[in-house]
This record gives sequence, structure tokens and C-alpha cells, in this order.
Amino acid sequence: MAWLDALRAVAVLLVLYAHLTRLVFTDLRAVTGEWLHAGPAGVMLFFLVSGYIIPASLERHGDLRRFWSSRARRLLPLYLAVGAVLVLTGTPVDGPGLLGHVIMLPFLTGVPLITAVFWTLSFEMAFYLLVTGLFAVRVTSSSWPAVILALAGALTAPLVPLRLGQVPVITTVLLVLGLAGVLSRRRWAEVAGGLLVGVLTLTLLTLNMDPAHTRDGLLIVAVMFAGTEIHRADHGRIPWWRAGAVLAVVASCLLAVWLRELADLDALTPRYVTRSVITLLVIGGGFALGMRLRHRPVPAWLSRIGVLSYSIYLVHYVVLELTRPLLSSSVPDPLLAAGYLTMVLGVSWATHRWIETPGQRLWSADAGKHPHLADSRR
Repeated sequence: MAWLDALRAVAVLLVLYAHLTRLVFTDLRAVTGEWLHAGPAGVMLFFLVSGYIIPASLERHGDLRRFWSSRARRLLPLYLAVGAVLVLTGTPVDGPGLLGHVIMLPFLTGVPLITAVFWTLSFEMAFYLLVTGLFAVRVTSSSWPAVILALAGALTAPLVPLRLGQVPVITTVLLVLGLAGVLSRRRWAEVAGGLLVGVLTLTLLTLNMDPAHTRDGLLIVAVMFAGTEIHRADHGRIPWWRAGAVLAVVASCLLAVWLRELADLDALTPRYVTRSVITLLVIGGGFALGMRLRHRPVPAWLSRIGVLSYSIYLVHYVVLELTRPLLSSSVPDPLLAAGYLTMVLGVSWATHRWIETPGQRLWSADAGKHPHLADSRR
């Protein structure tokens, strides 16, 4: 899986570049920003990687309890730690907002984010819930969810956002009931719970999308399901032409939505159309190149950044906000960037070492008793 770590590294470096160059190397950003949307390219690459590996792990082991246990131990410790630090240091959050963050769905329950980067985790959670619902009702194909979500996203963009408003309480109640059903090991409860979490997730995605992603929210989930199709084709479960057809539909819908947004902004120029195409090629081409080179050695530094990518992603924006006054100073940009990256990597190493790894070791202890589960930590 070293090639997946390399892709995660590329993804997080793209996000870092997009955020850091708002304050330093702004002239470089002005040039590259004309030809590449680095931030969207990075997060979409993350989503494609998640789609490739997450449902495959669930289908391979066939156990929703182990799946949710591994996801919780992988994501929650650092997520909750970062959230706690933000709240304790003065980031305002009320009761509904806190609840929306605890269930990892703040972006879809109408509550303000306590840090900007948490929005992607809401889509990760939505994807887990949809995969859980499909698995519970014994639907294993990812082709039709990817195609339906992509076409729906293209035909309905932009969605009317926040028609339900703040709904963290009712969402939590329904989520707990649904997950209790799918984890109960009773067939009727598993099906009922799967249907409940599936309907709940689709309702939030279509009727309560945050205004920031009313154009591409459904397409983000379609991208993740497309990643699952790549995995299925890569392991001989479906023909490559079928995976390719799904990818073509999702990519075409994504590009169509981006171009429609440019048209609405009176910016449908050759340069910006080219930028949209290049961004799409970086996402898909980057993943394809990673697969192509997966049997070759991965540079140790790139693999290490990939291992730390979750920590880097969650802490880099917090560090950016804390150091914003310094990053806006007259110190030369190379020194500012070097100092910032050193701090981010240092903090990320520490959070991975003392927060992420203990959670993963808990799962590793279980995997020691069940060796066939060892790779599900990802």
C-alpha cells in the first residue's frame, strides 16, 4: 500500500500549497492558480483514495462491527483532540454545533465549522454511511450509486442549501438508531438500520447541503464510489471497461458542473476552461500514475508524508491560523514557508506518534488475534 501513501502525500501537499500560498508566495499562486485548482485537486484525490480502499475492506471482511470499530479508532482520536483544542482555546461553538461535530457531520447538519478543514470529514462520514446502508441490504455494486449520484449532481446543481436548517439533534438520534440496527447482528434490524442510515444520508446530502458545496456535494460522493469501482476492476471483480465507463460519467459530470459554474460567473474563458480540465487530469491522472508505478519503490520521504497525511491535514490549518500574523510579516517568503512547514511536520509527527498510533495499535492488537484483519486499519 505504499503507493496509496504516496498519493495521500501528493494530496495533502496540494492542500498545503493551496492554503499556505494565500499568505506567502502569493505571486506564485497568482500564476499557478490560473492553471490549476490545487485545493480541490488535493481533496478530490483524497476522496478517490478513500473510495478505493474503504468499501473494499468492508466487503472483504464482511463485518460491519469491525468496519466501524476500525474507522472510529482510525479517525476519532485525532479528530476529537483537534476539536477539543479549538474549543478550549476559544473557538465559539454552541450545543447543537458541538453535537454536529461529535457525529462528524457538521457540514451537513447546518452548524458552523469550528475549523475549515472539517468539511471533508463530513463527506467521508456520509460515504461510510452510504456504504454501510448498501452493505446491510446486500447491494455490493458501486456502479449505479456512482452514476446516479453523478448524474443527479450534474442535473440539480446548484442545490438549494439548508432547507432543513440546523438538525444535529434529530440527525444524531436517527444515526444512533440506524447504526444500532446495522451492528446488532439481527438480519431484520440490520436491513432496517441500513435503510435508515442510507435515507438519512441522502436526505442530508440533497436537502441540507452547506452553501459552499451545493454544486459538487453529490459529485464528491460519486467520486468516492468511482474509486471503489477502480478497486473492483483492479482485483478482477468487474471488467475494466465497466469501471472506465463509470469514471467517464463521473468525470464528465464533474467537468460539466465546473463549466456551468464558470458560465454563471461570466468566466467561461479558454484559460479557465483549460484550468478545469487540468485540475480534473491531475486528479484522475495522479491516481492512474500511482497505480501504474505501485510496484516500484516509493521515496521514503514521500511515503512518510503519506503516513502523516491525516495529522498534517487536520493540524496544518490550525497552525496556519495561529501563525497568520507572522506569515503576514515582512520576513522573506522562503523563510516563512520553511518555518511553517517545519512546525506543521513537527506537530503532525507528534500527533501521529501520541494520538493516532495508539488508536491504531488498539486495532492492531485485535488484528493479532485475527491476522486476516491486519490490513483493514487503512
